[in-house]
Amino acid sequence: MFINIIDKHISLKPTEVADAEPLFDLVDQNRKHLKPWMPWVDATATVQDERHFIEGMLTKQAHGDVFIATIVVDGEVAGMIDIHNIDAVSHHGEIGYWLGRAFTGHGVMTKSLERLEEIAFTELDLHKVQLNADVANQASRAVAERRQYHQDAVLPEHILVNGKYRDEAVYSLTVDEWSKRRDD
Repeated sequence: MFINIIDKHISLKPTEVADAEPLFDLVDQNRKHLKPWMPWVDATATVQDERHFIEGMLTKQAHGDVFIATIVVDGEVAGMIDIHNIDAVSHHGEIGYWLGRAFTGHGVMTKSLERLEEIAFTELDLHKVQLNADVANQASRAVAERRQYHQDAVLPEHILVNGKYRDEAVYSLTVDEWSKRRDD
């Protein structure tokens, strides 16, 4: 198992079934924080629900459809980040992420996303990544904007969260844009 060290506090580790309990505990402690943005919060009611989710993602990862990692801060599970819906023909995928409230506002997600881009473009050989966020989720949108993603569109009433259809902002970044930033 590799640990992808980002800095002296933050690392990404491959998500494994053994992470189900600490990840569930983090979700459980952060329901109020996560529920406005994450439609899966209520469906994650037990450790077994989290375990089933991880098992499903690991199966998809084995087929090349997903890349998933657990975010660790100072040795503590802090959240998750992934690339899902990986299209092997067109070389693109969609990024998803979440953090426990105690870990927000410290650059953890911005640094984790920066490392995920490197993995996407150098290891997974993707050409483009996309990141979608509820238009009202300013924190998530700020992460995309700090990483210089460009906003492609706002999709009206595109996601259903807590029984309400919400508008979703769509951001993207191509490997060429990413490479130019690294060269500057």
